[in-house]
Amino acid sequence: MNDLGPEYVAARRVLLDALAALGDHRDSLILVGAQAVYHHTGDADLNVPLMTTDADLAIDVAGLADAPELGGALRGAGFTPGPNPGHWVAASDVAVDLMVVPHQAGTTKASARAARLAPHEKLTARIAPGLEPALIDNEVITIISFEADDARTFDLRVAGPAALLVAKVIKISERLDQADKQPDRLKEKDALDAFRLLQAVETDVLADGLRVHLDDEHASSATAKAIEQVRHHGASPDSRLAVLASEAASGDPTVPPAFAALVTDLLGSL
Repeated sequence: MNDLGPEYVAARRVLLDALAALGDHRDSLILVGAQAVYHHTGDADLNVPLMTTDADLAIDVAGLADAPELGGALRGAGFTPGPNPGHWVAASDVAVDLMVVPHQAGTTKASARAARLAPHEKLTARIAPGLEPALIDNEVITIISFEADDARTFDLRVAGPAALLVAKVIKISERLDQADKQPDRLKEKDALDAFRLLQAVETDVLADGLRVHLDDEHASSATAKAIEQVRHHGASPDSRLAVLASEAASGDPTVPPAFAALVTDLLGSL
């Protein structure tokens, strides 16, 4: 743990703060994002340190209780709402993002960004397409601190590697669509996280997870879209995902062909 970046250590501390504050709701939370990716991959044999500056939690609204009110619980723990729905910032300026999948968002308005989780605060969580597989593809893991003087541990559902791959690919594909108008939203690190998953997790394990998603009413469309996107943007060394992952790895020339080969193997397994 000593070689972890300070940003990642701080992000884990703030995740634990949020889990402590939301104790009565922890059964409805699922860890997604980079911290979940790193749980499955470790450093994945890359010369790129594990680094994230926040924590991402999906809310499974199906079991969410009305009380305690989510926003009040977070405010009581020192978090303040940020400029965007679901973005909660700790006193250390490290954030936790709370997200809800569209079919649980309480609204069908196409322009809506915030989920409607009444009686919880209106801007408590943002709507995040692509996380649907995480609701059915997860396992309970004990989350620990990366600091010797912090003995806190919490049992929390963590999204499976196939669910995280779908989420990453959906996120990147949305930003590729916006890249011409908002190039700053396209993050190379998301592609590198996808590569970490492809590299560290057995192809058959990823394929089995994707098949489970495809049999689910709500997860199937997100997973089918992710498969098509990775086929289109990741199956050759000069594809956008492979190049982005290489850029995040300081231009490592071995990444694009490895990325493409792993994608080709995964598509072949499906």
